[in-house]
Parts: sequence; structure tokens; C-alpha cells
Amino acid sequence: MIALSEQGSFGRAAEAAHLSQPALSRSIENLEDDLKARLVDRAYGQVRFTAAGELVLARARELIADAAQVQRDVLLLQGLSTGSLQVGLGPFAAGMLGRPALSLLTQRYPQLAVRIEVADPNTLSERLHRRQLDLFVADTRDLKKQPGLQVKRLPNVSVSFFVSADHPLLQRKEVTLDQAMDYPVASPNLPLGVAAHFDKQVKRTDRPVFNVVCDDLGTLRHLALTANAVILAPDTVGLNHGTESLLRLPIKRLMRMQTHYSIVMLANRTMSPAALAFSGLVHEMMDPASAKAERRSPAAEAAPASSVAGD
Repeated sequence: MIALSEQGSFGRAAEAAHLSQPALSRSIENLEDDLKARLVDRAYGQVRFTAAGELVLARARELIADAAQVQRDVLLLQGLSTGSLQVGLGPFAAGMLGRPALSLLTQRYPQLAVRIEVADPNTLSERLHRRQLDLFVADTRDLKKQPGLQVKRLPNVSVSFFVSADHPLLQRKEVTLDQAMDYPVASPNLPLGVAAHFDKQVKRTDRPVFNVVCDDLGTLRHLALTANAVILAPDTVGLNHGTESLLRLPIKRLMRMQTHYSIVMLANRTMSPAALAFSGLVHEMMDPASAKAERRSPAAEAAPASSVAGD
């Protein structure tokens, strides 16, 4: 049932479940006979679940999640030696934390199977509710209010505009955002409130403030070095690697910008050993002093998504 829901057709579901299509069809038909209820409508080549089918599908997902939870609890007792981790990262978080956190994690736990997904916070939240992620780290200002989430704020990180070392704007004593717009201005996808804040700072109407939007920090850095682009990025060591460094470009009225990251997980769900390890690494990287407290108390402090404020 779960494979059929995720794949949308009997053919793809059978392949995902490593069954023949007739075998999958017979298993669904046998289940319908046992329950004396139609679970799937097969009209017009599309798979649609009946009300009874949706009920059975939800219960099947709960059973699989419960089985996974049993495995997590056992691993917690045994300690982390093997296992898997599914982590979601927002665009800024991916650029700042993705590479160094993944490097540290795989160095410390080389047998761990890790999958990283980069997306916006609401998409990551949907994946989290479907148990496709263990946790995610993202800017939570645009995260819609949802029950069943634990949201723990992380320490703020400065955000700045950056340019190449020979950029003409560095010769000016003062630079406005309107003047920066004489060049390409690039950023990752921004929370709606943050994007609106930048829009209020300019008088120009001939183009968007950020005329290049890209969620890959490496690509933004390349644009700054090769295309005279002005980029918005977290002020971290990871931004400047290699021989060519970027320099901060102070922009009038935009000097004290900060990230608004949070670690988000499901409430009342025991974190896997791998998730605990990753959470500890994130705290270690962003605030070494808090890492000790995190290890002493691994359960994250609950906070409703609606309580997350802006910068």
C-alpha cells in the first residue's frame, strides 16, 4: 500500500517492492477480500485510494514507523556503530553547515549511511512528517504553524554581502543597495519576510534586488569571483576556501543581518543515535559552549513554530 501510494502506479510500485505486477495486484485484492472493503479505485489507469484505503495506508505507515522506532531504541542502548541518517538542510544552512558537518560526521562514524536533502523549510517539514527525514536545519521564519514539531533555535550567525577583492564598489566610502544593483546581486532563496525587507531598502523598480537566486553557496561564490556579482551569504569560514578570498561589502542600513536557524524534529519521537550525533555536531560548530549541554540533555527543547521571531 505504501509503495503504491508513493509511486502512483501498480507497475512502479511493484518494481519498488521487488514484486511482479500481478503479485502486487493479488496482494492488494487479497487484503480487500480480508477487510471486505475496496481499498483502491483503478479507473482510467490512475490509482486512487478510497476512504478505507486511506485509513489502511495511514495505519500501515504508523506500523512501519513503530518498527523503526523499536530499532532506534535498541540502537540507543547499544551505542552508535552502524545506522542511517536522513537530514534536511535549508539553502543557507546547506551552504554554511552542509560540507563541514558531513565531513566531521563521516570521519567520526565512517559506517553511517547518510542522505542529505536541500529544500525550503515547508518542504522539509512535509518530509519530516512523512518520516523521510530524521531532522532538518533551516531558517524557520517562513515555517507554517504545524502541530507535532519541536523547534530549537540555534545561535545566530552574521550574514553579509560579499564581493571579489578587486570589485569597484570597494573603492566607495559608502554603498547603498541601489548602487549595488548596478551589478548582479545574488542570494539563496530567502524567507518572504527577509525578501520584503530588502525590497523596502531600494528605490529602483527596473529589476528585482536579487536578480540571481541560487541555493548553492559554491555557485554564488563563483559568481562573485568571475562576474563581479554582489552575493549575500553567511559570514563563515566555509565561504572562503582556496586561494581567492571574498571581502565583505558594507551596505548602508544593512549592517547587522543574522541567520535564524533552528533544528526541527518531530515531537515525542526518540532521536536516533545518528540524529543525536548530527545535532551535537551542529551545536559544536555553531556554539562550542552549548555542545556540552546538548550532550548532557539530548532531548531538544520544544518550541512552537509560531514563536519563532524575525531577526
